[in-house]
Amino acid sequence: MGVLGVVLWAHVAVAAGPEGQQDVKRIVAKVNQTEISYEDFKQRVELLQERGPVTPDRYVEILRALVREEILYQAAVAQQLEANEAVKKRLELARRQVLVEELLRMRVTPASQVTEEELKKAYEENKPLLSTETITVSHIMVKTEAEAEAIEAELKAGAAFEELAKAKSQDQGSAEKGGELGVLSRGQTEPEFEAAAFALKDGEVSEIVKTQYGYHIIKGGSHATTVQPYDAVKDQLREMLTKQKQRNALMATMAEYEAGAKVETYEDRLR
Repeated sequence: MGVLGVVLWAHVAVAAGPEGQQDVKRIVAKVNQTEISYEDFKQRVELLQERGPVTPDRYVEILRALVREEILYQAAVAQQLEANEAVKKRLELARRQVLVEELLRMRVTPASQVTEEELKKAYEENKPLLSTETITVSHIMVKTEAEAEAIEAELKAGAAFEELAKAKSQDQGSAEKGGELGVLSRGQTEPEFEAAAFALKDGEVSEIVKTQYGYHIIKGGSHATTVQPYDAVKDQLREMLTKQKQRNALMATMAEYEAGAKVETYEDRLR
């Protein structure tokens, strides 16, 4: 079987799922006399999956990367780089980092699992943060303050807001609907407009409000608070709780090992 055939075979095998003892011996590539096994390939995929999902269409790309890495590794060994003192120090540093990372993974990962019960509890406790305040609102918009003042006078004299909006509002999209903008939530409009709109009671008309678009007279409508459904925020809550548990587990782990360690620091020697 040629190299391409082996690669495609590995592709299918990984996608298939469960692996047997023979997977360890399955050779998916060879560089000179060094064999790259399916197990080597699978470990690399698992490592990459820690950073994000790895789809089957990337398997051939990953195998080729493994081959290139092996070629470069063999070249480095042939040049006896392992005997270089600077390289030795970096290898030792890498070894220390891997051991520390593995220790933390063993301690932090099991403690970071989030249950369905915890998710539902967090949902109930965080409902205010998961809520969206809305208001139905209408407005009349003109370009000058003088125009706005004239309309304001007409409203105070008893003119109907909707009729004035149709006749005089320069926001064509809402004017034909009597000034109706529909339902707005916080963050959708200019800060000045939003502050005035959400302060209004149902049916109440604002003073003149200036924004970058012009001068507005706003009529408030019904207020409502909508809580996002549990299923819509479940993943967000899981991520939040997982990170929280990871921080707590890391702090607990550090506190445990620090308590058992005798530490002396000489900060004055840093200068």
